[in-house]
Amino acid sequence: MDDLSSKNYISWPILTLMAFVTVIGFDDIMYNFQNQGMTVITSWVLMLFLYVIPYSLIVGQLGGIFNKEGGGLSSWIRGTNGEFLGYFTAWTYWAASVPYVVDSANSVVVGFGWAFTGSNKFQDTMSNAEFTFWTFLIFIVFIFIQRHLKNSMELLSTIGGGMMFIMTILFVVLAFFGLAKNGGHMATQPMTWKTIIPKFDLKYWSTVGMLIYAVNGCELIAPYVTKMKQPKRDFPKAMIALSIMTAFLTIFGSFALGIYFNAYHLPNDLKMNGSYYAFQALGQQLGVGKLFMYIYAWTSVLYMCALLAVLLDAMTR
Repeated sequence: MDDLSSKNYISWPILTLMAFVTVIGFDDIMYNFQNQGMTVITSWVLMLFLYVIPYSLIVGQLGGIFNKEGGGLSSWIRGTNGEFLGYFTAWTYWAASVPYVVDSANSVVVGFGWAFTGSNKFQDTMSNAEFTFWTFLIFIVFIFIQRHLKNSMELLSTIGGGMMFIMTILFVVLAFFGLAKNGGHMATQPMTWKTIIPKFDLKYWSTVGMLIYAVNGCELIAPYVTKMKQPKRDFPKAMIALSIMTAFLTIFGSFALGIYFNAYHLPNDLKMNGSYYAFQALGQQLGVGKLFMYIYAWTSVLYMCALLAVLLDAMTR
C-alpha cells in the first residue's frame, strides 16, 4: 500500500508535452514548408481533420483500453491479433525508429552549433567523421543521463516541450505583429487565396508522406500510460491537447514562415537551418539582433534532447 501511495505518477499535461516532442516541432513545419510552400497551410488543415485528430483519438482510445500494458503499440497488436504479430510489430517499430533517433542526435549537434556560434559555420566546417563523432558522443551522454538521473525524461520533456511550444507561440504572435508594423508586407509575393491552394498533381502527392511523417509519433507515449494515476480519463485528454497544439503550430506557424521567407525562392539549406534563419529574421525585424535566434537555439537543443530521451526509452519497451 505504501508503494502505491508513494508511486510517482505522470500527469496528463506532462504526458502531453512528452507526446509533443515526439510528434511535431518547428523543424517539421520547416521541412514541409520547403516541399510545398504556402500551399502547405491547406495541406495541414486537411491533415488535421483526416489524420491528426482521428489518429490522436485512436491512440487515446487504445491507450485507455490497454492501460495496464507497458508495450504501447506492440501491446495493442498482441492484444487484438496475437503474440506473433505483437512481436513483429515491436521489432519493426524499433528498426524503423533507428534513423529517427540518429536524426534527432544530429539535430542536437546542429543546435549546439547555432547556440555557441550564432551561425551555421560549426556544422558546415566539420567533416563527416567529426559530425559522426559528436553524434555518437550525444548518444553516450544520454544513455548515461537516463541510467543515472531519475525522471530525466519527464524533466527534459517538460522543459524542452514547454519551451518549444512557447517559442512557437512567440514566433507566430511577433510575426503577425511585425506584419502589421510593416503594413502587411510579406516576403512571399504574390500572396492571395490562390497561393495557399495546392495543385493536386503527382509532385504534390509525392510530398504528402512527409506530412504524415511529421505528425507521427504519439503512439510512442503509449507505454507510459501505466505510469498515469487515472489512465482511462487522462490519456485521451492528453491526446486531445496534443491535437490542439499540433494544429496551432502547423497552420499558424506555416503562415508565419511565409512572412519572412519567399515561398517561391527558398534557401537550399532551409531544412537544416531554416528555423534559426526564421528567428534571426524575427529578431532583426524587431531590432533585437540575434536574441531570438540564440533563445531558440538553446530551446531547440533542449527540445531535441527531450525527443532523444523519449525515443531511446520508448524503443526499449
